[in-house]
Amino acid sequence: MTRTRPLTPFELAHFDRNSQLGNVPKAEVWLYIGSEVRGEIDLDVLRLVLAELAAGHALLRSVVLGEGSDLRFEMREDYQPPLEVRDGGEDEYRKVVNTEQDWRGGLFKGYVIRGEDSSRVVIVAHHGICDGRSMFPLLGELWERYSAHLAGSPLPLSDSDLELPDGVDAQLANTVAEAEVDAFVGQLAAMTQATDMAMPAPAQLPLDGDGVGDPRGRFTLQSIELNPEDSAAVVEAARAHGFSVNSLISGAALMAVRGEIEADAAPAMMLIGHCADVRSELSPPIGGETLLNCVGGVPTPVFVSADADPSELAKMVEVGVRGGIDARFPALILRALSRGLDPVAAGMPAILPTLGLSNVGRLQAYPIPAELELVRNFVYAMGPGMPPAMTFYTIGDRLTIQVEYDTAEHSHAKMARVTEALREQLRALCGIAA
Repeated sequence: MTRTRPLTPFELAHFDRNSQLGNVPKAEVWLYIGSEVRGEIDLDVLRLVLAELAAGHALLRSVVLGEGSDLRFEMREDYQPPLEVRDGGEDEYRKVVNTEQDWRGGLFKGYVIRGEDSSRVVIVAHHGICDGRSMFPLLGELWERYSAHLAGSPLPLSDSDLELPDGVDAQLANTVAEAEVDAFVGQLAAMTQATDMAMPAPAQLPLDGDGVGDPRGRFTLQSIELNPEDSAAVVEAARAHGFSVNSLISGAALMAVRGEIEADAAPAMMLIGHCADVRSELSPPIGGETLLNCVGGVPTPVFVSADADPSELAKMVEVGVRGGIDARFPALILRALSRGLDPVAAGMPAILPTLGLSNVGRLQAYPIPAELELVRNFVYAMGPGMPPAMTFYTIGDRLTIQVEYDTAEHSHAKMARVTEALREQLRALCGIAA
């Protein structure tokens, strides 16, 4: 049984700032996910549920030992995830997501943040061991177990994750041949040289932050929460245009950001860094119930003029993302980066995107117990040096789009304009209500 193992290069990049892979800083980022509810939370039951989650997922009950780039996971069967209870509502939640967590004490914990009218139940895990595709199911499991305890019929402990899974980059070595990686690295080098000669750097949102950030919390978001009717309208509009919801939102997002870029009306090269799940590339494939960070990426360059048609931009995104996935770009880049790139080939992955975009997809509504009333679900992950990002997900029949940013670099006022511009683009594209 695998009870301890070294971190892979991909995992090291999330724990050691000197081991950065690719264009977006990953070290010391935590993933916060939870539900805001009305009603009384049974803290004793919640503590028990957190322990059950750790018992069923090896990485949740592990610690990281070692120094620098010599780090290893060690599984600890007696790990009890801490549960912090705080008062303060939204402001306190912002403090939590801006707190520098001590990952050497453990990689998983919980919070209950009590406000005047509602409470937030938050679970937190280091992004080096999880992604949105595995944390959303974990939140669903939390509520299933919590509800079962309240009903007097506790669920049995899971025995599906008794040992440490290998890092995704190590698992990809079983399905991605070294010859494929060699050819891919050659293509990267050629693309880097061609880009240096012919293509401008991606346009970026101008910096208007004060370098320090909002004292209430440097990292924050603004969100668009659609009702079921408008959520369905987004899906129908995408189908009517013949592309995915991911592409539709990407086209709208490009126009929303383009309005803030200091350039003339001529096309500006903008780069979306699309998150892509590589679980299906593994052998055997793993599902979202296996807690592991399996996020690769597809860089999608699009030239955007000030008066571009967002539906045409969406079509370009559709072609770019589909081409990248068909070419196995997310799996190949993970293998190439973990193996190591020469300076020429490393030039292309080092380009900072204009915008990060993460599509978690559609998920079933969570089984919130009858004693509680659901207000909303939420997720957040942001760290220093990360570009503005948009995360969107549909839980049950409600679509949520989050605009996430660092206030040290980008002001609330500017990102509010981006959020409202995105809302207006969706109204025009999908006919949703104001």
